[in-house]
Amino acid sequence: MVNVVIISHGEFCEGLLSSLKMIAGDTFGVKAVPLIPGEAPESYREKLADTLSSYSEKEQGFLILSDIAGGTPFQSAAYLSKEFKIGLVSGMNMPMLLSLTLGKTAEDTLDSLVEKATTEDCVGIQGKIFGRGERKQRAKLSINKN
Repeated sequence: MVNVVIISHGEFCEGLLSSLKMIAGDTFGVKAVPLIPGEAPESYREKLADTLSSYSEKEQGFLILSDIAGGTPFQSAAYLSKEFKIGLVSGMNMPMLLSLTLGKTAEDTLDSLVEKATTEDCVGIQGKIFGRGERKQRAKLSINKN
């Protein structure tokens, strides 16, 4: 099975992982590797390599979701493709993480997951303008009464 790792500048990836657990009830084996302020690129690359090495199944490869293309986390993952089979996607967000983790099957390949991650459904970006005093029917906010 393809492993999913999320990487970012600062605690963004850890926050996404925490939110995934809150929404879906599990982390689905996803690991987060944050770049800490002041951390040297070489140190971060080593930390990311250690995380990838910690997975027992490595043959199918790793889908790595990054916050932005070109930054230290992204460049470190690209560098580690010398050692590991990696599919690297930048611009990660919560809809993407949810779609990939909840919809991932044993039959998914690294190629199919990279393709899924870059579809419109996974990107999850929408824009809406709500006018003041607008009276359109909207869904009610659900409240957990437990």
